[in-house]
Amino acid sequence: MADARGTQQENMDLVARAGSGIRTGFTEADRELFARDAVFHFFNPQLPELVGDHHGFEGISSFFDRLGETSDTGFHNEPHSLTPFGDELVVAYATNTVSFGGAAIDVDAVVVWRVFEGRIHEIWDIPAINTVRPHE
Repeated sequence: MADARGTQQENMDLVARAGSGIRTGFTEADRELFARDAVFHFFNPQLPELVGDHHGFEGISSFFDRLGETSDTGFHNEPHSLTPFGDELVVAYATNTVSFGGAAIDVDAVVVWRVFEGRIHEIWDIPAINTVRPHE
């Protein structure tokens, strides 16, 4: 078993690989990043059609496909930081850009990833919905 720093780095590497899939589109090879029963929890009152729990690799990859289709210009994610907490949690901070009705907006978000046994098991997306701003 890896020491705490090794486990934390492995978890951050795994989350970074998943983040790459979010930005470029998931491939079949990305399936190995997720536990079979992985769950992505999403809540955003501005996007009620996407609110809910998205299960497994198919549900998670489908969520990001649908999010990209909902936006006029697709979904863009700019990662800022990854921080491990213990041997199981990684917190990511990113700015997401979407466009509705021709107006692009930036939304800051924190995403909590629960990782163990070398797989992503749970993801919580927490958008800063009260401080949305025009994209520059």
